[in-house]
Amino acid sequence: MPAGWNQTFGTFREGPIDEDTFWMLFNYVFSDSSTKRTTYKFGLIKSILDNLFNSEGEEHSLFISYENVFGKFAENYWNLVTKYHLKQMIPDGKSEYSKIEQIFMGLIEEEPSFANIPFISIPEHKRQSIIKQVSSDCRKNVIGALHRDFQECLYAFDLKGEGLYLNAYAFNFMLKYKVEIEKLNYYAWAKFLEKINDESVVVKLLDKLELATPQRDDLSVFRQVLYQEFEQDTGFYCGKKLHEIHVDHFIPWSFIKEDKLWNFVLACPTCNISKSNKIPRMEYVKVIQNRNDNLRKIDSSFVQNQFKTYKPQLISDMWKYAQSGGFVVM
Repeated sequence: MPAGWNQTFGTFREGPIDEDTFWMLFNYVFSDSSTKRTTYKFGLIKSILDNLFNSEGEEHSLFISYENVFGKFAENYWNLVTKYHLKQMIPDGKSEYSKIEQIFMGLIEEEPSFANIPFISIPEHKRQSIIKQVSSDCRKNVIGALHRDFQECLYAFDLKGEGLYLNAYAFNFMLKYKVEIEKLNYYAWAKFLEKINDESVVVKLLDKLELATPQRDDLSVFRQVLYQEFEQDTGFYCGKKLHEIHVDHFIPWSFIKEDKLWNFVLACPTCNISKSNKIPRMEYVKVIQNRNDNLRKIDSSFVQNQFKTYKPQLISDMWKYAQSGGFVVM
């Protein structure tokens, strides 16, 4: 069998995989025992976590496209490299910069104004070009390596294919322990960065990692769909007439790290501010599930695309796992 980083395809283990096995494997990857020259394994784990709600598939596996995986991968690294100037690789005598750093530095050399803007603000055609390059150049160095570290329990892949096939047992485990895995991943990533960066750039390192994926501010398209097509003019939580409309993540953005129509509700400013980073009371879960059952029937390509990976039990599962992960009920 070739070295992990040199694998071009791999299957995943058949049959049930228990939680103890997954914890053992994650702890191995986060430890110094797992060979790492770059932070790519941490970056890929974070990208998979961020894409759990973009997965689609059957009972035994869920597909996540390389475009989505490395779209998040690129976005997560953007601030770390361009804003915080954190090196991501142990120098190998040939270069002190990883491939993703080289790609970003090449872009900024061409377009210096990009250095001070969020990744999402880069013009669409240029951003897609960068994601394509990141996917092409980075996946061959990390997909096989992480697959090998996880002993074929996490995903199946073919580098010539379109994406990863996440093991359904891995999906359920990562969703259930999403908060805990993210914290462990950030901590291990920070420890690695401290070894290869000057003290001047590692200040508040965990904050920098956690904020690497910025929350989108422009939610107007979701407001329009919910206001015009379904919820009309009343707040989801209080039922009062809306004079000023806020768009609220039903399950907090800090848990889901995604903007999806099925997770948005319209709220008055008082309810939205009061809810903050909390989860709603359980009684609202059934309400939003019923709302989504009706909303997904709307004949709109935008709505249908937003519900492409939606599963009926997703909201209730996320609510349960968010609560177990420490999110307070409003």
